[in-house]
Formats: sequence, C-alpha cells, structure tokens
Amino acid sequence: MKKLIALVLAAVMMLTLAVLPAMAEGADTKGTGVPLTIYTNSGSSGRAEWLTDRAKQDGYEITVVEEGAGAVQQRLINEGAATPCDVVFGLNAIIWNDLIARGILQAYDAPSWASEVSEGLNDPNGYYYAIVKQAILLAYDANQVSEEDAPKDWPDLWENEKFWGKYESQIKLTGGTTRNVLAGILTRYMDPEGELGVSEEGWAAIEAFFAHGTPVEDGVDLYAQMVNPDSPVLMGQMWSSGALQYDEQYGTKTGVAVPEVGIPYAVEGVGITSVTKNLDEAKRFVEWFGSAQIQGEWCEKFNTMPANEKAAEKADPRQVELCSIPAQNIDWAVVAANIDNWCEKIMLEYMQ
Repeated sequence: MKKLIALVLAAVMMLTLAVLPAMAEGADTKGTGVPLTIYTNSGSSGRAEWLTDRAKQDGYEITVVEEGAGAVQQRLINEGAATPCDVVFGLNAIIWNDLIARGILQAYDAPSWASEVSEGLNDPNGYYYAIVKQAILLAYDANQVSEEDAPKDWPDLWENEKFWGKYESQIKLTGGTTRNVLAGILTRYMDPEGELGVSEEGWAAIEAFFAHGTPVEDGVDLYAQMVNPDSPVLMGQMWSSGALQYDEQYGTKTGVAVPEVGIPYAVEGVGITSVTKNLDEAKRFVEWFGSAQIQGEWCEKFNTMPANEKAAEKADPRQVELCSIPAQNIDWAVVAANIDNWCEKIMLEYMQ
C-alpha cells in the first residue's frame, strides 16, 4: 500500500512540474513594479532615458542616478549603509574591486547569461558580471606608421629610440584609461619585496615611459595630435570605441599593438549593493538587463561592444575586431588596492 501511495505521489509531482511554466530567463524576466534605484557612470547621451523607458516596457520601475565613475564610487562610499542604491552598472574593474573590498557589493548567483560573456570578464566570486567591454589600446595612425614599423607592445615605446617623442604621455593620472594602461604595465613587474609591490625594474620602466613621451596637450585629443603636421605624436593610449569615433572624425586609420601578454580591458559590469531591500527585484533586473536581447538593443543604440558574445553579433565589425584581442591576466583586486599609491609615486617622482 505504501509503495502504491509513493508511486501516486510521484506521478502527481511529475504532472505538476509538467504544467508549471518554465522559469523566465534573460529578457523574458519581467519586472514586478518594485521601484529600483540604479547608480551608473554610463547614463549620458540619452542612455539613462532610454533605459528607463525600455525597462518600463517590461515592468521595471527604475530611477537612474548618473555621475562619473569616480563620483559614483565616492557617493557609494559616503552613503554607506544609508545608500538608496539597489543596482550599480558601468564603472571598471579597478573601482569594482574597491567596492568589493569595502563591503559595498554582495555576491549573487550568476544570471543565466553569465556563461555567454567573454572568458575572464566576470568577477570570479560573483560580485559583478560584465555587460560592456572597452579594449584599452596602444593605437597609432596606420596612414603614417606601417604595421612593420609600429610598436608591438608598450615597452617598445621606451626601449626603442625610434619611438621616443612620438608617443603621447599623460599629465594627469585620474582617468580610467590612463590607470588601466599603468595597471597593464606595472602588474608585469610585481614583487612583494619591491616598493609598493613593484620591482625596481618596474619603476625604472615607468620612469623611462614618462621620460621619453611627449606630454599630452591639455584639451587636445590624441588623434588631433596625430593629424597635426607640427606635432611629433603618432601614437598613444585609446579605448576601442573612441578609436572608431576618432577615425571617422579625423580620417585616420587606427592600427593597434597586439602584445603577447594581451591587453587590459575596461569592463563595465552590473552589481547589487549589499544593503538593498529589493534583492529579488534587483536580481530580476540584472537577469533582464544583461541578456543578449537587451544588450543587443543597447549596442545598436549606443555603439557599445557587449561582453555578451550573443549580443556582440550586433556590434560594429571593426569594434568586434579590436575587442577580440586577448585580455591580459591582471589581478584587479591588487590593482585596486595599490593604484592610488602607484599614481602618487609617479606624479611626484617621474612626471615632468
């Protein structure tokens, strides 16, 4: 008799499961109307308005607060446990890891689309998942420099005299692109016994990097320098979507170095604050926002390079090419813990 009852119960459970709707995933995950507050540095040029309207179509009630990446970081730090923020997106790996170290973010189960993201871009501990990537490039004007004569990696700039004076060096170290470049160089020379965790060889490389560059002209972008016949500058740092924009603007043809060690990527991600009172809705939003469907729409509207490889099918082919360069293996947690001190030392000792 007990065996018969068990068989009946099993059959009932199987029938129940069969008629239940499948758990919604990706863009099929609709909002429930619970209000969410979202902080981002990627809300300009109509992004915040587009996202608010598009999310509303699928049941999400969101308020987007847009500021620069550093300002978002500082706001979250200052607000602490009193922050109204539920979800953060944008930023970069350096800031993400600082927020993680401060306990401002919480780890959460990977959304269904996480497996569609390019390898190495998601946080390995689940604090944020990648949505957009920018390749941080050593770029040159291929109209003026042939591939054979171009640098193959950053150290070529200061180790080979033919590049001296022909590359742009920075006069400010607060920008995200600049800090990614410095991270890509300094992490090659990590030494626990060295000053600030960097070997003497590493600091000598940084000294030479700034000594042999042409300082950026404040307010004049790299590509304006490259096309200026009175400027010696033909190469320098650039982010991938910027390269496309400037090529169109100036008639340049961007060539890029492809280092054997790979290149840094500025990874825009999406995370959830540790103090949110709307965790379920926040998770639903992340599932929706990072999906191939929504990131594909975002890409088409704002010419981004999605981290989601399915969404990337809608990206500009040239941007796909630039962002296919392998990522450099960088411990971003180490960078986040040291970058301010590294930049302070560089400014005091090596910048002219």
